[in-house]
Parts: sequence; structure tokens; C-alpha cells
Amino acid sequence: MVCRPPLIVMCLLWSIALVAVGQTAWYDKIADLPAIGAPIINLSPETGWVFGGVVQGYFRCKDQKQTSMVQLSGAYSLRSQWYIHSHGTIYAGSKNQWMISYDVGYRHYPDVRFYVGNEFTIKEGISYLSERAHIKATALAEVAPGWSIGPTIQYLYDKTDFEDLISTGGIGLSISYDSRDLHFYPTHGWFFQVSGIHYEPFNGNFTRSDLIESDLRHFIPIYRQLLFAWQFRTQWSIGGAMPYQLLPSLGGEDLVRGLRANMFRDQALLALQAELRIPIYRQLSGTVFAGIGDVYNYNEWQWVMPKVGYGLGLRVAINKSKINIRFDVARNNLYKSWNTMESYSFYLTTTEAF
Repeated sequence: MVCRPPLIVMCLLWSIALVAVGQTAWYDKIADLPAIGAPIINLSPETGWVFGGVVQGYFRCKDQKQTSMVQLSGAYSLRSQWYIHSHGTIYAGSKNQWMISYDVGYRHYPDVRFYVGNEFTIKEGISYLSERAHIKATALAEVAPGWSIGPTIQYLYDKTDFEDLISTGGIGLSISYDSRDLHFYPTHGWFFQVSGIHYEPFNGNFTRSDLIESDLRHFIPIYRQLLFAWQFRTQWSIGGAMPYQLLPSLGGEDLVRGLRANMFRDQALLALQAELRIPIYRQLSGTVFAGIGDVYNYNEWQWVMPKVGYGLGLRVAINKSKINIRFDVARNNLYKSWNTMESYSFYLTTTEAF
């Protein structure tokens, strides 16, 4: 989650939880917590007061060394606006490992639409009410040591108060290589994944289209628990008019932190980010991170100043699989003044950015 001024109360409650978990896990043995949760309290002009919660659980399937994770969140506003969302990654199998990831949700909730392109303006975007359902799932089967392959399916339904109903489904293929020792907080190894998905329009003013993306990560131990990690990620929308909601987007809590999520969208995305992960004391560690990237249009390819985000973070390990409570403070290069609140973002969540 990203925290800006309307979410200060939520961040404060998360901070209290961070301290509490840190105290319970501050001994020689990490508190192997099976789940963690926190309340959601939000106030914004579009919603008024919002109340809800988020819980994340961890488990291991039989004969499986990797830890699986499932998260569920939901909230309801005093203006009868609501959402429910769940995502997770499940590892199963022994000799031939399976990995199933999913992201599903439904919402009757306000959203913000920004202009397509990489030019920056101070405008906040257009606020609108969205009736949206989405599902995305990927199942990968190990076919050789470290190598996995499997199908991806996706469906999006979105009805807004300013455009026609969007209904589209997609099917594709993913291939990955993974030599990481741990999936949530690796200490060494490589990860590479490439996928392609073809979308068929069921309704809406767009055509058949395809999305190709790749993700490359490397984790390099320097000295004991001191670690350098980097990631290069690309996305390419080709073949036709893609719905706005599915266009490659930059920003948020995982990709070039410091930029507002979905503020920059277009046909192509290029992003590079890195961080130095620093042990501090027992379950407590820190990070220094930076990222650079931008979005582009094929027909009007325009080079502008790349978007940059950088900052500092703290981590508290909550179980033996090195799942962390993550708190990051990031700044972007869009605003020149250091006193401008819009140039900062605060993130409090679990699992790493990459």
C-alpha cells in the first residue's frame, strides 16, 4: 500500500503493528507468525471515511520447501463504496514443483485516470466511479531444474461513468527460470520470466491486442547478509488498441517507488531498479533503493526526462522464510522542491518490491 496524507491514520496503525511484531520477534528465534493483519482507515474527498482490513497468511504444502502466501483485503466507505481483493502464490509438489499465482477482485469504488503518455503535468487526473471485476491466474510446472512453463489467463470487466463497458479476456504462456534460494527475500540467485498474452474484446471500443513482458532479477551477496539486488522489467502492448486499464504502467509500491501508481501509462514500458539490503540487528534490516524508467508510444516515440524514484526502507522479519514487514520512504524527480508533499510516497506492506 502507498501512503499519502489521507492515509496517515492507516500508516500510524501499521507502524504500531511494526513495532509490536518487532518486539515479539526480537529474540534469538524468529517468531514464525502464520499470519499478520492490519486495519484500513482512509479519508478522501471521493469516498469520505473508509474502513476495512487486510490479512496475509503463510503456509507450506506437503513436501514443499517454499512458503506459500495468500492475502485478502476489503473496505467499505460511508458513501456505500466498497472493494474486496485477494492475491497469492501457492507452491506445491515435491519432485516436480508447481507454482500457482492469482489476483482476483471486485470493486464499486472511485479510481483516478491520468493522461496516456510520459509527459508530466501537475494535474491530478480525472476521478471516476468504477464497477470493476478482474481475475488473473498463472500455473507454472517445473520441466527442468529451475525451468518452469505454464498458461496464464485473465479477464477484465469495467463499467465507468464516462466510457463504454469494457469486457475482455486473455490467454497466454509464461516461461521462467529461478535459481533463488528463497522467493520472498532471496540472498542469492537469478530469476527470469517472459510471458505473452493475447486479448479478445467481448465489448468496448478496442481491438484484438497482445501484451509481452519480461522480468529479470539478480541477487548478489556482498558480505554475509549484505546484499545487492537489481531488476530490469519491460512490457510491450502490440497488435491493436489496448484498454486503458491494461496498458503498461509505471509507479506504485513495487516498480520505481516514489511515483504514484498508474500515473504514467502507454504502449511500452522500460524500467530498471536496484537496492542495497543492509542487516542492522537480528530480525531488523534496512535498504537503500533507486529506480529509473518511463513509458513510450510507438507512433509518437518521445524521449523526455526519465522518471526516477529513490529512498530508504526498514524491514522486520516475521518468520523463518524471511517474509518482512516493509516500510519505505521514497521521493521522485517530478517536483523540484523538497518541501512538496507530492514528491514523497510512503509504503507499508509485506514482501519485497522484487
